[in-house]
Amino acid sequence: MLTFETTLSIKYILRGFILGQVLALCNTGTGVTSQLLTDKLKVNIPTAQSFLTYGLVASTYGVFHLWTNGLTYIKSKAGLWCFFLAGTDFAATFVTVKAYQYTSLVSVQLLDCVSIPTIMILSCAIFKSKYQLLHYVAVIICLSGVGIMVFVDSHEKESLIGDLMVVCAAVLYGINNVCLEWLAKDIGTYAYLGIYCWYGLVISGIQMAILEREALYSAPWRDPHFYFCLIGFSVFLFIFLSIMPRIMVQYSATVANLNLLAADVYSAVAGYMIFSLEFSPLYVGSIVLILGGVLLYIYQSHAAQSQTISPDDVEQSSSLVDENVPDVTL
Repeated sequence: MLTFETTLSIKYILRGFILGQVLALCNTGTGVTSQLLTDKLKVNIPTAQSFLTYGLVASTYGVFHLWTNGLTYIKSKAGLWCFFLAGTDFAATFVTVKAYQYTSLVSVQLLDCVSIPTIMILSCAIFKSKYQLLHYVAVIICLSGVGIMVFVDSHEKESLIGDLMVVCAAVLYGINNVCLEWLAKDIGTYAYLGIYCWYGLVISGIQMAILEREALYSAPWRDPHFYFCLIGFSVFLFIFLSIMPRIMVQYSATVANLNLLAADVYSAVAGYMIFSLEFSPLYVGSIVLILGGVLLYIYQSHAAQSQTISPDDVEQSSSLVDENVPDVTL
C-alpha cells in the first residue's frame, strides 16, 4: 500500500514530467510553424512572430499584473532583471527563428541541447548546486538519445552558419534560463511574466519597425495559411512561456531543458508527417532514452531534496508558486 509520502513523491515526479512534455510539444509547434513560414510561404519575419507573442502575453499576464501591482516591480531592480531577460530571450528566439533559413528543423532541435551544460555550469556558480552521480547518468542517458538522432541524420549536409546560430542561441537560452529560475523564485511566476512581457514587446517592436518593414509589406496577407502559421506560433510560444517559469520554480532549469530534448523526436515525427522527411525506427529508441533520463533526473533531484525537506514542504511549495510576492527583495 502506498504511503502518503510516496504518493506525494509520485505526484511530484509525474507533474514535472507531464509539464515538461507539454513544454517540448509547444517547442516543436513553434519550430514547425516557423519552418512552414520559411519553406512553404517564403516569409522571414522572426521579430514580428516574437512581437505578436509578447503582445499576447502582455494582454493577459501584463494587464493582470499592472491591475494588481501597478508599477511596483517595474521600477525595482527586478524590473531591470526582467529587461535583461527579455533582451536575451528575444535575441535567442530571433537567432533560432533566423536559423531556419539556413538549416533544418531537426538540426535546430538537436543543437539546442548545448543549453544543458551551460545551465549546469551556471547553476553550480549561482545556486551552488551539487549534482550527484545519478544526475550525470540521467543527463548522459538523455544526450545518448539525442546522439541516436545525430547518427540517423548525419548523412544530411547542413549549413555551418545555421548550426553556429543555433549553438549561440542555445548558450543564450542557458544563461537566460538560469537567471529566470533565480528571479521567478524571488518574485513569483506571475510577477515575472507581467513585467517581462512589456520589455519584450518594446524591444521586438522597435526591431520589427527597423528591420522587417519590407518583409511585412510583401507578406502574403491574403493567404489563410499565413495567419494559421503566425497565430499558431504565438499560441505555442505563449503556452511555452507560461509553463517554463513554473517548472523552473518547482524543479529547475536543468529539468526544463532535459524535457525539451524530447522535442527532437517530436520534430522528427513532424518532419515526416508535414515535410516528408525520412523517419527512422531508431527515433523510438531515442525518445525512450530521453524520457527515461528525464524521469531519472527528476527522481534523483526529489530524492536529494527529500533529505533536507519533508514531502509536505514539497507539496506546499507547488501551491506557493503562483502567489504574487508583495515585497521586492532584489
